[in-house]
This record gives sequence, structure tokens and C-alpha cells, in this order.
Amino acid sequence: MSPARPVTKADRERDRISALREYGIPPGLPVQRLSSSDEPTLVGFTELAAQICGARSAVLNLIDDRHQFQLAPFGCEPAVTDRADSMCEITLRVGDQVVVPDARQDPRFSSNRWVTGELGLIRFYAASPLRAPGGHLVGTLSVFDREPRTLDAGQRAALHTLAGGVVDVLELRRRSDQLRQTVAELARSHRQLAEFAAQLSHNLKTPLTASLGFGELLQDHPAVREDPTALDYVNRSLSASQRMMSAIDQLLSYASVGGAPQRAPVDLPDLVERVLADLGPAVAGAEVRCDEATVVADPVQLRVLLYNLIENSLRYRKPDARCEVAVTVAPTSWGSELRVADNGPGIPADQRSVVLRPLARLESETAGTGLGLATCERIVAAHGGTLSITGTAGGGATVCIRLPRIADTGSGES
Repeated sequence: MSPARPVTKADRERDRISALREYGIPPGLPVQRLSSSDEPTLVGFTELAAQICGARSAVLNLIDDRHQFQLAPFGCEPAVTDRADSMCEITLRVGDQVVVPDARQDPRFSSNRWVTGELGLIRFYAASPLRAPGGHLVGTLSVFDREPRTLDAGQRAALHTLAGGVVDVLELRRRSDQLRQTVAELARSHRQLAEFAAQLSHNLKTPLTASLGFGELLQDHPAVREDPTALDYVNRSLSASQRMMSAIDQLLSYASVGGAPQRAPVDLPDLVERVLADLGPAVAGAEVRCDEATVVADPVQLRVLLYNLIENSLRYRKPDARCEVAVTVAPTSWGSELRVADNGPGIPADQRSVVLRPLARLESETAGTGLGLATCERIVAAHGGTLSITGTAGGGATVCIRLPRIADTGSGES
């Protein structure tokens, strides 16, 4: 096994530039992109740095392999300059805070164009490096003035602390940009999935509908009705085709729901009544109770959610007991908690996370596709909430949906 190649100075510089690019400083960034109006938070840091240090100007300098980019300037104009002209280049090499009372008297800076008058007349200069979380120095927070001055220990410490705050803001912006990109990509993927599922559903249901139609014609054909064996075969075929049609519908539902919800106040009892009407004969012999409450959610997605949960309770009821389902809502400090509880056989604790997976089923002999609870979890996640399963007191399963309060809905949840 060959020994690892030692890390070179070129390697470290390449990694440093890569870290800088993460903060949105691409090669050849034009000066127009450095407008301070785009960086109000960062301007607050530079203004505070200048005030604390008693300096006329302050700026953030981000330095790549060729240029110095000035961001959030206070008391000066933003600019992009050659790295060779940068006073902060020396701060990067030092790797620590640099304080220069009079740059004309410091041999490191006395011939710099920002000192000689070609680019500026800087006398006092102080800078703290901006150290990214990976340890790379990507730039500086610097203060400067045309008059000589110095900093006491408290001012030095404050400048160092402010530099750390700048890095925190840059990191927050970087992660927010990544999150926005991820959300946009997820939305694009969701649209593609929904479009694919719709096309696939159409392609599958068209011949299946024809098969069901011919099967129903066969069911009524005199020769078939007079032959018990043939009628049994036809009935079995129709039953299988109907199950397939139901599975296709559920797959389409699973792929389609979970997009950005259009929230509105939803009257829960009214919605449950409509769900029970959809379920039809399956509700026979069951008691479904519902709180008088309003929930802020997407009405269409909430209807799909409750349909799946109540239908599950009805399907997996105990054969020797009356099925009871309770839909309740409780306000919380962060929003509301919607519960659908039943008195069925329940779900073993070690299987509660399993049943939330697509196509997972605990009872193969019971009709179903294993997509109902997975669909519910997608809907709740789209609302920014969480879904969990617990046991019901006295036996059964309780599905808990926690929905956060959305400030811009204009309506509270109860």
C-alpha cells in the first residue's frame, strides 16, 4: 500500500477557493453584484465594526486566487481589485488578526497602492480573518482610516467577535441557498412523479377498463350464468381486475399528494361526513365520532388523509366487536394535534414505523395495497408536520398528526 500523498500548499489553496465559492463568489463577479443593499445584515456588522474601532470605514473582503471582492462596505464604495493589491492578502498569510496603526511606517504595507495614494490613502488598518467552518480563511473583516490610530484590547476582541458573526451569517445564507435549491429540486421531482404516475395510470386503466367491461358482459351471458364453474371463474377475474383498478388509483393518489398545500380553515365534522359518504357500505355497523373543530390545512389533502385513516380502521376492525373511530383535535402551543383512534386489534410497537413505508402490509390476507399510511405521511410532511402511531387506551391504534401553526393563514387552529 503506497503512502498517502502529502497535502501541498496548492492543495490547501484549492480547498480554500472551493470554500469561498460556497459563499456565492463566482469567478469574475462584477462590481454591480456587490451592492450593499443586498447585504443589510452584513452592512450592520461593518458599521458596528467601524463604530467600535473608531474608524471611518469598514468592509468585508473575500479573496480568491486572483481578486479581492469587497462586500457590505461602510464609509467607502465596493470594488473588485487584484489580489496583488490587497492589504488583506497579508492578513490571510499571517492567519490571525492584524492591526497597523500607520501603514506608511509598516514595511509590509508602505508600498501598497492603497497606502501610496494610487488606490487610496489608508493609514490605519486592522483586520480579523474570516475563518470558514472547515478552517479555511476566505477573507477578512477590516476597518481603516486616513488618520493613524490604534486599538485597545477590548476593540481587538470585538473585531474578532464580529468576524465570527460575519462567518455565521455567510454560513446561514449558504445553507438557506442550498435549502431553496433542494426544495426546488424536490418540487420538480414531485411534478415529474405525478406526471409519470398519471400517464402510467392512464395506460394501465384503459385496457383494464375494457377487461372489466367484457367481464361484466360475460357475467350476464346465459351460457356463463348456467355454468357454475364458468361463473365462478368470471367472478374471480372481475374481483382481481377491480382490485387492480383500486391499486392503480391508490398509486396515483400516493404519487400526486404531498405537494405544496393550499391551506384554508376546514370544518372537521363536515369533512368527516363527506369521507363517510365516500366510504359508503364499509361504514355499516361502525360508530365514527368527530370533534366540533376547525383545522387549517389543505382541504383536498386533508380529505385524502382522513379517508385513508378511517378506511384503515374500518378494514382492520375486530370481527367480534363494534368498530369505533374517534376523530379529535387538540390545540397546542405550536399548532394543533389531530388524532384518529380506533378500538381495533392495534399495531405492535415494533411494527409502527414499518407500516408507514410504501407497500408495507402486516396482514397479507386483508385487501389493501399498503400505500394508505405512506400517503398520509406524505400529506403531513407537506404541511410541515409529523405523523406517529400509538396505542389506544383499552386496545386499538391511534394515529397522531401534529400540524404546525402557519402565521400567514389568517386563521387560528382549534
